[in-house]
Amino acid sequence: MNANSAIPLYKQIVRYLDTQIKAGIYGPGDKLPTENELMEKFGVSRITVRSAVKELEDAGIVVRVRAKGTFVSSDRDMYAADDRESFSCSCRMAGKEPSTRLLSLEWVYPNLRDRKFFHIEEDESILKSRRLRFVDGEPTMLETNSYGASLAFLEHENLEGSIFEILNARCVALGSNLRTVEVCYATKLESTHLGVKEGSALLLFVDRWHDEYDEPLFISRQVYCTERLKFYL
Repeated sequence: MNANSAIPLYKQIVRYLDTQIKAGIYGPGDKLPTENELMEKFGVSRITVRSAVKELEDAGIVVRVRAKGTFVSSDRDMYAADDRESFSCSCRMAGKEPSTRLLSLEWVYPNLRDRKFFHIEEDESILKSRRLRFVDGEPTMLETNSYGASLAFLEHENLEGSIFEILNARCVALGSNLRTVEVCYATKLESTHLGVKEGSALLLFVDRWHDEYDEPLFISRQVYCTERLKFYL
């Protein structure tokens, strides 16, 4: 470190770490030294270290994982936002291991959104599932699905896997989908399951799937923990 250089100290740390990564000293998935270790190594403040790490993160060179540290990233740290790829398939394509825990599966009366989508009356029950999706063992997405009458058979399927794969096996062809994406804030339920603070910013995907004949199939509400993944479009 050269305190007399015209190059800011944090930029010098960026250059040092970037060189180390390019040289293979730190490879994809490797953990970088902690903030305290970098402060001691370079004799700088925490703000300087954080500025350096932030620049590396913004460049996509590293990813920060809450309560775990900073890791060298790779293309595998991003997930496809293609609605034609299932969560499980996207994870595997990214070199990650997906898993699912079925939290609930029940017949319920539809809310207004479901009634409008499925064109049903308020006294007609629908099948609804809630699933917690994991990436490499980390809770990453809370999914709530409402299924139309044609998918009632899902009540007897193993839903701790890919819904898309079940539909494919049952020869149910997907048609059009309307996807919306927005920021939402963690409810008590979502904070409990995703391990984040209540009110934390989350990413909400809502998919409205139709079959090949344009009949409504299901609505999927997916709340993602944005601290644990990035999407590419």
